[in-house]
Order: sequence, then structure tokens, then C-alpha cells
Amino acid sequence: MKFFENKKIWKKIVIILLIIMLFQFALTTPVVKAEDNDEGVGGILLGPIMKLIVAIGDRNP
Repeated sequence: MKFFENKKIWKKIVIILLIIMLFQFALTTPVVKAEDNDEGVGGILLGPIMKLIVAIGDRNP
């Protein structure tokens, strides 16, 4: 039971765990499984709205 009462050992264990957690967050690569569809950035609903805005912006003064 002296193992649990020793503060030096607990400090070392905490430091080791913090270093492991730091490396886990710093060295992992994010996994992104997003697919690019034919609809573009806004999807099906934003396509006609963007076409309208572009048509209004392209008119001659």
C-alpha cells in the first residue's frame, strides 16, 4: 500500500500519462471520408440559387 502513498511515483505516472496524451493528439492524422458529389459545394438546393445570383450578376448595364 506504500506504492499508493508515494507522491513521487504518482507525479511520474501523471507526467507520463500527460506526455502520452499530448503525443496522441499531436501526432494523429484526421480521417476524413467526405465525398465530392456532382452537386458542388451547396448541394442540390443551393445550385439553382447560385445560378440565379450569377445570372443577375452577369447582366449588362
